[in-house]
Amino acid sequence: MLLVSDLMNRAELGVREVLLPAPSAAVRWVVATELLQPASYLEGGELVLTTGLVMADAEASTWREYAASLVEAGVAALGLGTGIVFDAVPEDLREACRVVRLNLLEVPLEVSFASISREVGAMLQGAGPDAGAEGAGDEETLVLQQLTRAAAKDNQSAIMRALASILRGEVSLRDATGRTVVGPFGPPAPGVDDEVAECIDRIRAGGMRGAGAVGLGEMRLVVRPVGVTGEPENYLTTVHRGALTRAQSLGEDLAWSFLNLIAESSKAFTGWLLQLVGAAAGHLLAGEAAQGLALAGQVQELVLKRLPSPARRSMAGAGLDHQWRVICLEGAGGAIAGLASALARLLVERRGAPAGEGLLWRAERGGARLMILGEAELVPALLEDGRVTPWTGRMRIGVSGPAGITDLPRAAQQALSVCAGAQQVGRAVRWEDSGPPSVMDLLDEDKARAFARARLGAIVEQPELLELLRVYLSEAGAVQRIADRLGVHRNSVSARLVRLRRALGVDIEDAEQRANLWIASHFLKM
Repeated sequence: MLLVSDLMNRAELGVREVLLPAPSAAVRWVVATELLQPASYLEGGELVLTTGLVMADAEASTWREYAASLVEAGVAALGLGTGIVFDAVPEDLREACRVVRLNLLEVPLEVSFASISREVGAMLQGAGPDAGAEGAGDEETLVLQQLTRAAAKDNQSAIMRALASILRGEVSLRDATGRTVVGPFGPPAPGVDDEVAECIDRIRAGGMRGAGAVGLGEMRLVVRPVGVTGEPENYLTTVHRGALTRAQSLGEDLAWSFLNLIAESSKAFTGWLLQLVGAAAGHLLAGEAAQGLALAGQVQELVLKRLPSPARRSMAGAGLDHQWRVICLEGAGGAIAGLASALARLLVERRGAPAGEGLLWRAERGGARLMILGEAELVPALLEDGRVTPWTGRMRIGVSGPAGITDLPRAAQQALSVCAGAQQVGRAVRWEDSGPPSVMDLLDEDKARAFARARLGAIVEQPELLELLRVYLSEAGAVQRIADRLGVHRNSVSARLVRLRRALGVDIEDAEQRANLWIASHFLKM
């Protein structure tokens, strides 16, 4: 039998005693979790490890409820990781554990949860012939060891492969639409995509607390949101046969906890990284090459340090001598947000490089437009990458011609121009294929949009007159063609045009006025 006091005698474990009111409590296994209410997932005898991500601003009453729920679940001890959310063990937590007599340990920043799980697993394995009865069973010990070895790699795929082996079923990570983003691993479970999508749709309203299970004949589908804070981006999906053993249930819960920790760590890192990405793109699009390249170099350095990938060419060093392209994408806010998330995964995970290599981007127009900067020769690979095409397929796309680092503002205008003129969503239009240059490329977009509203005046809020103006301009004033486009009799067109002239207060047959009105109409659509 392994006792909490035994943990204190192992210096290599690295944990520190804070309170030990019940040192003879038996430890059966280790669970890492960031749930606010983890008790329903516990069976008793656990060493619970947490960084307290969801407790950053917790009041004393919240800590009391948390500690009491762990004692009620039979937890052997609580280990709080310091140096991430809390610099030291909060006094409110210490007092809450004292009142309910819960053993409390501190896990310093330099000690990983995975190493503790590995060491405790080894201690349980050597706990003697009765370990299977009073400590962790042989199967449970093997599960613990298998998952902690996978978790030590700090890699979603490794954890999910281990879980698939433990469950002897299919394991995958799905996005909010049910599309697979990591995996699948393990024996395939064909024909479950619709059930997965329906289950995710049903539980999404529950946020991080949502979970679902569906019986599929002899198989059972389980879907859980991954993460702790914010809205879930991905869901852990498992499909296994029959009821799970105690060890398999332990494996599923532990794997989920490890994935939650990775997701939260990645979310914090990615959020900070994306601020640098947006700032770098903003400087480059404004013509501030030195500032933009300096920030882009920081992005590249952070990504290279985080991942065990071979070093690649630094954007800051290569930016001055290679060609760039700017991509302008416009669409609904949901599609833009989805594309931005996909780009973030390409940047952070860098699976399938070079599609995500050296990309920078910035959202504009309240999230309705995304401007992407990338090396000219890599842009086609990005637009054909299967991880972004589900989103780009819903957008208008304009691609600039090749440009040097100092010409990126001009390239951005090119991309905007061809994007605005794109007739088909999902099809990228290149500047080189878009015909002769247009006067529109000379105009500042924000000033042009302000001009459009001032020039069109009252008809901006009158859709029928605005449509009439656009049809009139595109058909060069030909009455019959205007009537055909509007689906009205030609005799009614003249009366409508009189209303339009009065509302605009200009002679719409004057060539200069037509040009002004056409430009205004064009920019009003952007």
